[in-house]
Amino acid sequence: MVKTRRRPPPPASLVKNREKWEARLQRVLAGSCTGDWATRACKSDLDAELRKLTHGKCVYCESMLGVTTHREIEHHVAKTVNPLKAFEWTNLLPACRLCNLKKLDQDHGGDLLKPDDEDPEPYFWLHPDTGKLEPHPGLSASEQRRAQRTIDLCDLQRGPLNAQRQEMKENADLLLQLLAEGKRSLQTMQKAWKALSDPKRQYKFVLRHVLTTKGQPALAAEDRHVFEQ
Repeated sequence: MVKTRRRPPPPASLVKNREKWEARLQRVLAGSCTGDWATRACKSDLDAELRKLTHGKCVYCESMLGVTTHREIEHHVAKTVNPLKAFEWTNLLPACRLCNLKKLDQDHGGDLLKPDDEDPEPYFWLHPDTGKLEPHPGLSASEQRRAQRTIDLCDLQRGPLNAQRQEMKENADLLLQLLAEGKRSLQTMQKAWKALSDPKRQYKFVLRHVLTTKGQPALAAEDRHVFEQ
C-alpha cells in the first residue's frame, strides 16, 4: 500500500446528480426500490476518475484493476455505517473485489489507513522470506494497531498476494545486483529500472521497501515522485 496521487476533482455528473443519487440510495436501503447502491452509469463516471488516483491499481493491495481482479468502488466509511458518505467524493476509492469483499460493511472506526490522505508506507514492513505485509516494528502501539487492522480488514496477507510481492522483491534485488555491477550492466540496469519505475507497475511498496532497506533511498524517492505526479 502506497500514497496515492493527488485526488482529481469530482466528476461533473457527481456534482450535478449527488442529491438525486442519494435519494435513490435511501429508497434502496429502505426497501422501496430495488438495485445496487448506484446505477451502472453513475459507477462508470466515478470509476473513471477514481482509477487516476492509483494508476489503475487497487488502493489497498496494489493489484492491477480489471486484470488481476475485478475493479469496484470502495467506500472508506461503509455506506451502511454512514449512508450520507455514499456519494462523498473523498470517501470513494478504487479497489479490487477481493479487498472490497473482505472489508465489506465493517465499521473500522478510523483504523483503516486512507492512502489519499496519509502515507501508509511507514506503517508496513515486508517479511523477506514470505512476502507478507506486516506492521513496521518501529511503530507505536496505536500505529501498530492501525497497521494490523488495515492488513486484516483487506486480507493483505492472502497467499497469492504474498507470492506476487515476493516476485517483485526478486526483481528489485536483481536491479540492485545490476547496479552494483556498474558499467558492465548499465544498459540492462537502465532497462530494468524503466520497467520497475513505471507508475502502472504493481506492488510499489515492495520496490521502495527493498531499495530503502538496501541502501538506495534516492531511487525509492525517485519512484515515489514519478508515481505521485
